[in-house]
Amino acid sequence: MSKQSTATEIKDDESILIQVDKYFERLMNFIEERNLEDIKAGIKQNLHYVEEKDAPAYHSIINYYNHFSSLWGAYDPDKEIYDLVNNRADALVNHKKDFEWLYGQLSDYRSKKILLNILSYWLKTDKTLIDDICDKCFSQYFDFDLIHCDHNEVFVDMGAYIGDTLIQYINMFGKNCYKQIYCYEIVPKNVQFIYKNIELFKLNNVLVREKGVSDKTGFMYLEEDGISSVRQLADNGTLKVPTVSIDEDIEGKVTFIKMDIEGGEESALSGCKNKIAQYHPKLALSAYHNHKDLWKLARIINEIDPSYRFYLRYYGYALVPTEFVLYAL
Repeated sequence: MSKQSTATEIKDDESILIQVDKYFERLMNFIEERNLEDIKAGIKQNLHYVEEKDAPAYHSIINYYNHFSSLWGAYDPDKEIYDLVNNRADALVNHKKDFEWLYGQLSDYRSKKILLNILSYWLKTDKTLIDDICDKCFSQYFDFDLIHCDHNEVFVDMGAYIGDTLIQYINMFGKNCYKQIYCYEIVPKNVQFIYKNIELFKLNNVLVREKGVSDKTGFMYLEEDGISSVRQLADNGTLKVPTVSIDEDIEGKVTFIKMDIEGGEESALSGCKNKIAQYHPKLALSAYHNHKDLWKLARIINEIDPSYRFYLRYYGYALVPTEFVLYAL
C-alpha cells in the first residue's frame, strides 16, 4: 500500500469522526431550540409517519413497547395514552446536559455513534438508526476489545437468569479462566436452571445466590408485570425476596461485575460502591430498562471512581433500542 493511499484513509477516518461530533451537536441544538411540548409533538408526528410508511413495522414497535409498558411507557393514541412519548421527551429535554456529559465521557467513537443513534431514535423512531449500530461480532457483556479475563477473575453475575451469561462466559474464556463466579437470581424456576447448567458443564467454584441485589440488606417483593414477562423487585407483591448489597454479601476482591436486573441497576451500584472504589472491577451494565440509566449509571460510577473509562455497545434488535450495555473499565 502506498503512503499516499494510507494518508487518504487516515484523512477519511478523521472526517468520519468529526461528522459524528457534528451530528450530535446538531441533535443537541435541535432539542435546545424547542420546549418540551414541541419535542412531544415531534415524536408523535414521527410515530405517525412510521405508521403511514411501514404499518407492519410500526405495529411491531408499538406492540413491543406496550408489552413492556412498565419499563418505557405505553402508547395508544386512540385512547390518548402517550406515556412513551412523554418519557422520551422528558429524557431528551430535561436531561440534555447529562447526555452531553456522557457523550464527552465516552472513550471511542463507536460508543459516541451508538449514543447518537439511540437518542435520535427516541426522537424519530427510525429503525435504520438501530440496525446501523447492532453488534454482531461479540457476545453481550463480553466485547473482546474491552473485556479481558484471566484465572484470577471473580465474576459477579447479577440477574443470572437461567445461567445463560454464565455459559457465555465459559464459552468465551474457558473453564480455567476464573477463580470464583457468583450468580444472583430471584426467580426460583430460573435458579433451578442455573444449577442444571452448572452440573451439565461440570463447573466448579460457582456460587448461586437466590437473592435480589440492592443498596442494602433486607426484603422486597417479586412483582411479575401482569402484561409482560418483566420481573421487578417492588415494595409489595406475591413473593417475599431477600435482598443484599454486594459490599456486605461478598468478602474480598471482585474483578468483574455484570448487571441485568430490570431497572434495579442504580440501587445495586450503590450497594457495591465500596468494591468499586477499592478494587476498580470491570463493569458491564444493562442500561436500557428506562430512559435514565444511560447517563445515570455512568454518573454514579464517575462519582465513586473518576478514573473509569466508559463505552457503549448495542446487542439488541433492529426495531427498538434494547440490550445496550454500558461498559466501565
